[in-house]
Amino acid sequence: MKKIIALLLSCVMLCSQAVFVFAADDSEEKKCEMVEISDEEWAEQGGEIGEIGVMPNLLYIANIYTSIVKVSSSQVSIRAETVCSQKVKAITVVYILQKWNGSKWVDVISRTATAYDATVARKTYSITGLGSGSYRCKASAKVTDYNGYVETLAGYSAGISL
Repeated sequence: MKKIIALLLSCVMLCSQAVFVFAADDSEEKKCEMVEISDEEWAEQGGEIGEIGVMPNLLYIANIYTSIVKVSSSQVSIRAETVCSQKVKAITVVYILQKWNGSKWVDVISRTATAYDATVARKTYSITGLGSGSYRCKASAKVTDYNGYVETLAGYSAGISL
């Protein structure tokens, strides 16, 4: 009988150690918009084309160039270019704007684009409706050759403040 009472008391004590967790209210966050812009608009905003970065050692992906430009206090433009050493079946790139939340980079908005039978995939996007903070561009590329071989690489720009 003592064992049953001890077991019941242990269960009651274990169940009474509840932890309450509340989700953050996302209704206060601003909604932002991401649209593709031309190379000319990118250059007008102060962006450079073909900026040099760290060169990876992969079979097809030669490099991913990423850039971010502040257009106004609530707008940035991001650009990413994935360069392959030879023509491949497909280059799929996820273009992501990230924001620093104080401890890590979190995704704000993204777009995916694919180039077929290409050696280069490049897009430039303008993102509006942003709040203050630090932002950067991330580009995640996936390259597929004609035999089905796949390789991936991610590139990151420097951060800027709005």
